[in-house]
Amino acid sequence: MSAELDMEAARDSASAYLAAFHSGTVADPYAAIEHAIAAEFLAGHDIDEVMRARAASPVALLIPGHGQAIAVGSAGWLLAVGSPLVLYAADDITRQPLRSLSEEELYAADAGPATGLVVCDKPDCTACALTQARLHSRAGAYLCGLAQGAVNAAVRRVQERVQFGRPIGNNQAVAFQLSALTARLTALHALGEHVATRIEAGRTEAETVAPADASRLLAACSELAVEATTTALHLHGAFGLRSDQDAQRFYRKACAFSVRHGTPARLRLAGSTRREGSR
Repeated sequence: MSAELDMEAARDSASAYLAAFHSGTVADPYAAIEHAIAAEFLAGHDIDEVMRARAASPVALLIPGHGQAIAVGSAGWLLAVGSPLVLYAADDITRQPLRSLSEEELYAADAGPATGLVVCDKPDCTACALTQARLHSRAGAYLCGLAQGAVNAAVRRVQERVQFGRPIGNNQAVAFQLSALTARLTALHALGEHVATRIEAGRTEAETVAPADASRLLAACSELAVEATTTALHLHGAFGLRSDQDAQRFYRKACAFSVRHGTPARLRLAGSTRREGSR
């Protein structure tokens, strides 16, 4: 029965990964992904009364940034990720709206003296570690989707943009560049599906391996998303900077969310530390 549950959980995890990827390919709001993960954080702990109290209001993740905590999307509740894991009512903390980002609402939040509900204060909580791994996996999927969407837009653009009497896509320098990005994206996307499935592979393996794999995956997706969207914007030329063009949307979102959960260097360090600690 346990094996059947693990297989079902693995399928659900892979499905959530693919949903996040497809959301990225059309630059849909990222907030929905974090709202779903916040619900999973809460579901992993025995706080049914809080789940009932929050009704249908979404829960946003409050993730520490450089000197301030940032939340994405409007929500009635904010879940501060870390140890301890604390749930705050949105009205109890100070929120400062930041510049909007292609339909995304960003807030700098300060809990100050607010007293939230401590959901979990265990530094080595397995449920929190696995949910954090799911968050990194789906964030990586979204960034990989942004990269794929940008490459798709670039492929269309290079067939329309004419230089020296022919489309620039006919030039090997351009075609090879897009081909290389496509190959790397395909490989990274396949790796992401594997990692998403492995998170639910069984408690022992998932606890020791999945968080490290998910951190390294997110680091790779972050770097590729910025590279692919930058290349796509370059191939579009000044035309790609227009507010009605997808190229600039993919680029802006990739730059913003590629460091949402830490720089690639920090993510790789976290991944290597977890791996060494599991030996």
